[in-house]
Amino acid sequence: MENLPKFDWTSLMPIAVNLLSGFGIFILGWILSGWAYRTIMSRLGNERGLQVSATIRPLIATSVKYAILLGALYAGLTQAGVAASSLLAVFGAAGLAIALAVQGTLSNIAAGIMLIFLRSMKVGEFIETPNISGTVLEIGLFTTHIRRGDGVFVTVPNAQIWSSQITNYSRFDERRIDIDIAIARDNDLAAAIAVLEATIADHPLVVDPDLTNVTILNTTPHTVILQTRCWVARTSFRADSSTLRLVLHEALRSQGFKLPKTFPINEV
Repeated sequence: MENLPKFDWTSLMPIAVNLLSGFGIFILGWILSGWAYRTIMSRLGNERGLQVSATIRPLIATSVKYAILLGALYAGLTQAGVAASSLLAVFGAAGLAIALAVQGTLSNIAAGIMLIFLRSMKVGEFIETPNISGTVLEIGLFTTHIRRGDGVFVTVPNAQIWSSQITNYSRFDERRIDIDIAIARDNDLAAAIAVLEATIADHPLVVDPDLTNVTILNTTPHTVILQTRCWVARTSFRADSSTLRLVLHEALRSQGFKLPKTFPINEV
């Protein structure tokens, strides 16, 4: 036993120092990436900083965050004694394997970039797809956050949105409403149309009176359905729709027209 060579524990000190240093570099990078994400999100939306759209801010912040993390991982492993050439080879092989394994995730990233730069929708806009409708809260690298009309928070993969039809109700400042009103067939149709045209053209909620029109939409054995089209401000669309519908009904009633049945508004 006395002839056995003694292990020189001091030889492990440089290795331990390198390992601890590498780990410390990664932890520092982790902290720095979180700080960078928060700073970018706040500064790019700050009135004193750069004015960047709320739609693109998460993409920039997330990209910077992961870039710092990858840089910290590379620096930490290099400091720990891993050869740079070997590390790059491992990263390349791992990147290829990950790319093949997460093709769906990569498609979400590509879809998120397309949604942001083609501006099919922006943060704060109300959109509708075949699967969901609501207000866009955030367009991230992988998913889009949406607040439904009933207040429910929903996360949707970007690829699912990008591959479907997107109806954007908030892109333009004005929206058209169609108001259908049924009157009895024995009424004077020309007079009824004239009353509706005069009423809607003079109403302050209508933003462009020249674009208003009243037409005969349909007829039944006992009624004629008149459709009034007009344009109102998008921000008060629903309230204006209800108000104008009541105004048109009252205008016809006040002139003695018979209204056997009312019909809901068609939103366009």
